Amino acid sequence: MTSHASWRLSLAAGIALLAIVMGIGRFAYTPLLPLMQADQPLSDLLAGWLASGNYLGYLLGALWLAGSRPGSKPLPRLRRQLLLNLACVAAMGLTSSPWLWLLWRFLAGWSSAAAFVLASGLVLEELGRRGRAAKSGWLYSGVGLGIALSALAVPWLDSLAGWRGGWLGLAALGGLLALLPWFGLPGAAMSVPAAPSAQMPAPRRPGLLPWLLLAYFCEGLGYIITGTFMVAMLHQQPALAGLGHLSWLLVGLAAIPSCGLWLGLGHRLGLAGTLIAAHLAQALGIVLPLLWPGPAGALLGALLFGGTFMGITALTLSLGRKLTPNRVQATLAGLTAAFGLGQIIGPVLAGLSLGQRHHFDQALLGGALAVLLGALALLWGRYRHPLSPTQGEPLCPTSTSSSPGNKSPSPGSRKPH
Repeated sequence: MTSHASWRLSLAAGIALLAIVMGIGRFAYTPLLPLMQADQPLSDLLAGWLASGNYLGYLLGALWLAGSRPGSKPLPRLRRQLLLNLACVAAMGLTSSPWLWLLWRFLAGWSSAAAFVLASGLVLEELGRRGRAAKSGWLYSGVGLGIALSALAVPWLDSLAGWRGGWLGLAALGGLLALLPWFGLPGAAMSVPAAPSAQMPAPRRPGLLPWLLLAYFCEGLGYIITGTFMVAMLHQQPALAGLGHLSWLLVGLAAIPSCGLWLGLGHRLGLAGTLIAAHLAQALGIVLPLLWPGPAGALLGALLFGGTFMGITALTLSLGRKLTPNRVQATLAGLTAAFGLGQIIGPVLAGLSLGQRHHFDQALLGGALAVLLGALALLWGRYRHPLSPTQGEPLCPTSTSSSPGNKSPSPGSRKPH
């Protein structure tokens, strides 16, 4: 197999895997939730707890990877997490017990985080080795692809076999997609510790990283309210009830190209500044249905939300890799854990708010404020700790001639243009 075909196959396999474990295994709950509530005694508070159970699993899965010793063969671990994720999706349609639902959502979250971090490391490392790091943003388009597939499939599956058929049908769809990552992902390890050498970058002081962790926590706390309740929120409003699955489809379609577009801007304008802009755009998308009631505000808000939430993930992880090129897996897992902690808190707070007020206004405002707080944290951190070109800031026009230290970028970075 040529190197050209190798990186393309690895990227396609990574996209398919994220479509399964994230777009379906994690986010299919959003379009299926109102269908489950229509047929089962599933309150908004319980719905919030089920979502938070999934995100608790996501957090613990990320922490497990952060504390585990980097292995030389991560592909078998990744395959086990993929099988676990598919089994949990199918199991959701085989029971009506809230306790079993909570268990399946917890295990699905665990496997989503583990597969996400492992696949990201494998594919990004492969792209870096092949000189295709600029294509890395397209890996995360798999999440949007999975969301779009679930948005298209759920209404059809519901018409055939109700919400149970939705879970089982999506598990079957995921099983077909799983053939590509099962055989197409590279088997090399992402982060086997290299022997110390003069070329290895020296460990840096924390710098911007704590502020990046705080911002990603705020993103997890804020975005997940819309990410969990968008379809249910529209179903509660008679004038907008028919827009639920359409809005979720728009979220998925907007998410597909968003990572490549945001990363392209980030490499030209600076990762940190672009990440701040993405936070601001998402905060507007979350609150837009309140500022502009009606179909136009709901659909435009869905486009803004879909066009930013995975872009923020891609920018955050890319910036994290550049800040700590000598400990990539630990940084990716730590960021994922911070994000997961925010996701646990968000749905519970939203469920409590819904239980008291029976509408989403306060929950949406809280989500938008959390995302805005993340932007402010990044802005302050960037002011306190200015970044260098190798950390994601563009070169100044007068800096086109590199110093000897800039001619050999670290393995986790690429030359800015």
